[in-house]
Amino acid sequence: LDLQPTDDPQRFRLAARAGLCTPFGFLYGGSGIAASIEAAERATGRPLQWIATQFIGTPVPDDIVDFEVTMPAHGKATTQAQVVATVDGRPVFTSLSAHTERQSGDGAQFLRMPVVPPPEDCPSMSEPFAAIVAGTFFDHLERRLAAGRIAIEAIDNPQAGPLAMWCRIPDHQIGSPATQAFVADIIPLAVCAALGSMPGGTSLDNTVRIIDPEPSEWVLLDITAEGFHRSIGHGSLRLWGRDGRLL
Repeated sequence: LDLQPTDDPQRFRLAARAGLCTPFGFLYGGSGIAASIEAAERATGRPLQWIATQFIGTPVPDDIVDFEVTMPAHGKATTQAQVVATVDGRPVFTSLSAHTERQSGDGAQFLRMPVVPPPEDCPSMSEPFAAIVAGTFFDHLERRLAAGRIAIEAIDNPQAGPLAMWCRIPDHQIGSPATQAFVADIIPLAVCAALGSMPGGTSLDNTVRIIDPEPSEWVLLDITAEGFHRSIGHGSLRLWGRDGRLL
């Protein structure tokens, strides 16, 4: 991300370079959430457990995004923070987050990863848009379809069954809250696949909860499109490590 510090330990700056943006010329939501997470973790000094982000505007390439972190609650082990991102003083998204440094020895997992072929046996995901994706955030992701159809393959073919894909960031493992957020912002594609419509859409909000930050080279995105009303799609996604851990 190359999030830059400032003289104020609760303020940071991000250059919205093309490699963090979509093929349509605005900041990818996963980039914005990842930057909010990194800013909040640096300011609080504590690892993130939960973050909810509302998107208000759309930074474009070459914009400078300023992040300000405030901490309404800072206890012995847990901090609750707010991150406000602006461009030239104009709000573009805002996040609420929770952080804790409690020990993780009491962890438990109650769900199992879906049974799908390994990434080596899955086809590469087709490009979701009839647009040039080189030079955008797509350059940072390798994605392989493990179940269902998505993007152009789902047009006029609504997907009612499971939808899953393997994903990795070449030369960078996925596990930290920022990396999980970066790869997981794909719900609009799943909603369009369920509708059988042309891929598209922008995010109103996104909530990320972290269970296990232990890194994995490949992660499985287990995606569920849940509904569509008033031109707004709803969905959820579980992120699994290759070894079956729920991240």
